[in-house]
Amino acid sequence: MASKQIQWPQSLANLTTLIWPRLTVVNLLRLLWLGTVYYGERQVYRSAMAICDWDNWENWGLETAPHRMVLVADPQIIDRHTYARRGIALSATIFYTDLYMSRSYDSIIDFLSPSTVIFLGDLFDGGREWDSDQIAHYHTDALIPDDPAGFPDWKALKDDYWLSEYARFSKIFPPTPYRRTVQSLPGNHDIGVGNGIKESVLERFRLFFGDGNSLLTLGNHSIILLDTPSLLNDINPRIYNPPRDFLDSLPDLLSPTPLQPHVIQNASTPAPSPPARTNPNPTILLSHIPLHRSAGAPCGPHRQSRNPIRIGGGYQYTNTLPESLSQEILHKTGAKHVFSGDDHDACTVVHEYDNGKQKAEEVTVRTFAWTMGVRQPGFLMVSLLNDGLMYGRETVLVHECLLPDQIGIYLGYVELLVQTLVIVLLNIARRRGVLWWWCRCLGLGGGREEGRGKREGLLGITLGEKNTEMEEGAWRKHDRGCCGEFWGDLRGLVIVVVPFYLALLVLW
Repeated sequence: MASKQIQWPQSLANLTTLIWPRLTVVNLLRLLWLGTVYYGERQVYRSAMAICDWDNWENWGLETAPHRMVLVADPQIIDRHTYARRGIALSATIFYTDLYMSRSYDSIIDFLSPSTVIFLGDLFDGGREWDSDQIAHYHTDALIPDDPAGFPDWKALKDDYWLSEYARFSKIFPPTPYRRTVQSLPGNHDIGVGNGIKESVLERFRLFFGDGNSLLTLGNHSIILLDTPSLLNDINPRIYNPPRDFLDSLPDLLSPTPLQPHVIQNASTPAPSPPARTNPNPTILLSHIPLHRSAGAPCGPHRQSRNPIRIGGGYQYTNTLPESLSQEILHKTGAKHVFSGDDHDACTVVHEYDNGKQKAEEVTVRTFAWTMGVRQPGFLMVSLLNDGLMYGRETVLVHECLLPDQIGIYLGYVELLVQTLVIVLLNIARRRGVLWWWCRCLGLGGGREEGRGKREGLLGITLGEKNTEMEEGAWRKHDRGCCGEFWGDLRGLVIVVVPFYLALLVLW
């Protein structure tokens, strides 16, 4: 027994002897960088999903089975149309924005596992500009000249660009089995808005993603998708008729008259009046463009900007729908909840309609991308429960989930890089004894000075002997290697950290 008690201190001493010489500043910096990079490229997504877990905010009670839905707004994948920058700067921006959204979406599917995912429009940034009937120079600046004469397949080239962007979008947001994904609701960046919509662009979007006007039944709720950008058109009936006809038919679609048995009655007996038409499923409206609200209406505590949604518009966009159209939509849908996109920032308002008799809460969902002017992107989680036992209680719960602050992660890398450079410089000065050794190797000092050698170690400095004249030449050579030590320490970091970072980029 005593021998075993003696072995423990010996084992600890052996372990300390093995580890202690390796606890150098460079190795500690390596560990710090590896941990920081792993957290910024992996753990930060898991942490965000853990905070947003359904069990953390759903309060339906035990033994309930709600329908869980995720709303994604304005991914707006950037392209050559988005920024004036070109070359490696644009390529890097596209790569890292796609990577961020792909990781975020994969995390949603893997960790939150929603039953339904619905996109609220603006899938692309320049989709409305990719018209085969027009000439655009951002398909490939290096290949296509300003004058497309002599290029009979120009239309085909434009279509190829659309197909490549569609494939890119599908790679970022891939379909998943046993999960309903709806991407048919168009945004103004997808097709334009109002009279700026081109029929060919709209038809192409419908061909790839489906009709933007539809009625879904999810979790015993009626989910209405309304193509509001097309509804604002008033010059082309082939554009505005589909959403107009769909909107006008909603009262009948939402309140069907039940079939009555055929009964032969005496003519003297008056026929009973038909039962009142009621919609057993609460109605939820999805629109890319937010509904009208008064100027300066507050947006609630979740908004990042201090400014409310501005009432107005511009080239191929309008911030809100007209007031009369908004009232008509609310009246014909009878919506109690409205979810919209377009603004890129969160906003919650309450609308009154039918002369103030009805109310609807609208939640504008913030953008899914970190390049759309919002520091911290996000998405909306919606839990639906209408099991016939709610008895007038709320059947819809919403929760905003915030995605990682990608800009903050990059700024953290920059800050750590600056700190690393300072630590490496101070470590070299510590090894050489005094700070003026670094000034000397930079050429800021002169003359022959006596040097002091030091042994490398994390703690403690062992002074060397004074140099003799025979050692003076060797120490001058040692001085000239001062900058080499600096770059050598950095190289020792790079050869470990960079391959690890690249591996995290490739492997997810």
